[in-house]
Amino acid sequence: MMLRKWTLWGLVALLSLTLPAAAVLIWRESWWPLIVFVLWTFTVGATIVLLERRKHREHSGRLLTHAQVSAIRTLSHHRHDWMNDLQILYGYLRLKKIDKAVDVVDRIRARMEHDSKVSQIGIPELATFLLSFRAVCDTIRLDVEIQDGLHLDRLPYETEALSKAVIGLVNVIRFRAVSPLSGENVLRLSLFHNDGSLKIIMSYEGELAAADSVIAELEQCIHGIGQVDQGEEPEEKSHHARTMVIHFPLPA
Repeated sequence: MMLRKWTLWGLVALLSLTLPAAAVLIWRESWWPLIVFVLWTFTVGATIVLLERRKHREHSGRLLTHAQVSAIRTLSHHRHDWMNDLQILYGYLRLKKIDKAVDVVDRIRARMEHDSKVSQIGIPELATFLLSFRAVCDTIRLDVEIQDGLHLDRLPYETEALSKAVIGLVNVIRFRAVSPLSGENVLRLSLFHNDGSLKIIMSYEGELAAADSVIAELEQCIHGIGQVDQGEEPEEKSHHARTMVIHFPLPA
C-alpha cells in the first residue's frame, strides 16, 4: 500500500511539470518562466529521488523482517527437535539403557553434521532455504544429501541463477504436493558433481496435483542452464513415486 502511495506521488510530481512548461510556451519572451521551469524540474527530480529511496528502504525493511521471521521459525523448530532428543536421552539414561542413549547421541551428531554440510554449500540463499524448509512447509519432508566437499560457489556456474533454479525445482514439488491421509510425502534431494557436470537427483514419494505437467514445469525452472531426465519407477509405485535427474552441464 505504501509503495503504491509513493508511486502515485512520483507520478503527480512528474505531471506537475506541465505547469511551468506551459508558462514557458505562453510567455516566450519573458525570462522568468524558464527559471521557474528549471527550478521546478530540479525540485521534482529531487522529490522523485527521495521517494525512490524511501520505497527502497521500506522494501528492504520488509525483506529483513521476512528473513528474521524465517530465522525465528527455523530456530524454533531446531529447539523443538533438540528438546525431544534431550528428553529421550534423559529417559534412556535414567533407565540405564546406555546403548539406546548412544543411538540418540549418534542421531544428534549425524543431524549436526548434515546441517553443517548444508550450511557450507557455498550459496547462502540456497543454504538458508534448505535449512529453513521444515519451518515453512508442512506438506512434505525434505531430505537433502550433499556430496562431501561439494561447494557450489567453486563451480563455474552463476550462483544466483543456480540457487534460483534449485529452489524453483523444490518449490514445484512443494506446491503440487497433496496432503496424504496417512504417512507423509518425502522429497529426497541429492546434489553431486560428476562427469563434468552438476547433477541433482530428486526422488519423490507421495501424490502430486496435475502430475502429468510436473516435468514441463521443472524444465522451466532450469531453462537455459540444465535439463531434466525422468527416471523409471516400478509399475506399482508409478502414481506415487518418481525420480527426476537434473543435469547442469559445465559452461563451455
